[in-house]
Amino acid sequence: MNRFKKEEARKHQEARFGLTELETKQLDHDEAIEEEINQLARSIHSDQFSEEYDVMFDSIADANERKRGINPMSDSYIKKVAVKREEQGVSPLLDSGEPMSRDTWEIAYAEAEARVRGQKPQ
Repeated sequence: MNRFKKEEARKHQEARFGLTELETKQLDHDEAIEEEINQLARSIHSDQFSEEYDVMFDSIADANERKRGINPMSDSYIKKVAVKREEQGVSPLLDSGEPMSRDTWEIAYAEAEARVRGQKPQ
């Protein structure tokens, strides 16, 4: 077991220390729902805002350009993404092509939470 997993196991046990069986089951249930929401939010985010993941596919040269604040993507792609993001009402990307805020994540998380909890998205 690596250090991260050991730390997670320790936190898991610590959170349940002194709880009744019913309280432990409720905590397990709440954590399972939260994990489901997070997984769905990651999926929604990567589908709706895939341009924020372009950096993951950068070559060494592309990564060096981004460090200097230059977006290595084509001008037509940059313009297309800018229009899409404006239509969606989210902040534009920085000149380097990276997100400037977490507003897209908040949108994806709210949608995931609404789907999991069976509510209407806000």
